[in-house]
Amino acid sequence: MSTYLPKDVVLIILSRLPPKSLLRFRSVSKSWLSLIGNPNYVSKNLLNHSILTAATAHQLLLVKLTAPSIPQRQICSFLSYQTLAFASQTPQNLPIRSPRGLSIVGSCNGLLCLFDYFSGGDIFVWNPATSELKALPCASNVDTVCFGFDHKRNECVVMRTRYAPERDPPVFITNRGDLRLNRVAEVYRLRSGDSWRKLIVDGDVPDCNGPNSRSRWAYANGVCYWWTLRGVEDEKIVAFDVSEEVFRTTPLPDASVLGRRSDVRALMVLNEWVAMVVVRNKSKWEGKLFDIWVLLEFGVKESWTRLLRIEAFPGLEWPLGFWKNGELFMENGEGELVLYDPSTQTVRNVDQVDHGVKESLQVLAYTPTTVSFEGGL
Repeated sequence: MSTYLPKDVVLIILSRLPPKSLLRFRSVSKSWLSLIGNPNYVSKNLLNHSILTAATAHQLLLVKLTAPSIPQRQICSFLSYQTLAFASQTPQNLPIRSPRGLSIVGSCNGLLCLFDYFSGGDIFVWNPATSELKALPCASNVDTVCFGFDHKRNECVVMRTRYAPERDPPVFITNRGDLRLNRVAEVYRLRSGDSWRKLIVDGDVPDCNGPNSRSRWAYANGVCYWWTLRGVEDEKIVAFDVSEEVFRTTPLPDASVLGRRSDVRALMVLNEWVAMVVVRNKSKWEGKLFDIWVLLEFGVKESWTRLLRIEAFPGLEWPLGFWKNGELFMENGEGELVLYDPSTQTVRNVDQVDHGVKESLQVLAYTPTTVSFEGGL
């Protein structure tokens, strides 16, 4: 005689498991598959317990903004991760063309990698603790940059993709001078070399033709993530392993579930899982709507789960990253840093951070270092 567990008992059992373990139970039965695979049947409490409350504490929180009076000056405020108490501040003048063109594309081992995408190829590595700044050898037509730590070789790595001539010297395909180009991927290792090395890639090099956003990249555990959109249906997350120097991809949920491809996406990391915030404009008066999705298993389309929805909340403009217990840093309409609590649906200002140029705020976990670039990073 078969015995079936009530649904509420199943939820209690599953709520005690880490998110990745949940996926193993999809094969128990069709009812369990429906329960785990469909976000409509997964309770918010289950996901909150499994993901949101498992945030990892870092020594400091770094908030980067652009000074309104000096567009080339980037100001980094350092806050206590636990209390958001102000610790210090570091200004840095950078040779950039536009304050909105500069993004921090990665933070690891106390170093920041900055990419000026309006320049087409300017990449910097910066140590805010020592003000040491290194401009990497430049190239044109760069569209993707990521930054991570190679645990096998104990060094930081920058990867870029760009368009380059198919041959040297370049080949022109028409009398008008059209240049034949293809995409290449290159890596720069801070400790072991002073030049870019071209990667041998199996197949095409992934591009970054996703919707325009300042949060196009994310990084966790030696893997860089970004998304790409080719054609109408081919929308994917791309992963680059900085140690193995290989690319992988995973599909996004169907458009009927995720939303219109014209909606803006923001990619980030939530407790070492890939998370995507889908931003939708409702109306000028109602504000924006934010759907937060989490990918529990890379390569498994069905493991995308909508974690929560922030209903239209006037004044909230852009998601910047997660804090403790699932609270979300956001930029408001005045360019100020605020903290949104999804459990209470309330917003509070982070008063320790100065105002800057709108759309220039970034928030990252950060551990300072006084080690020089030549010191083994």
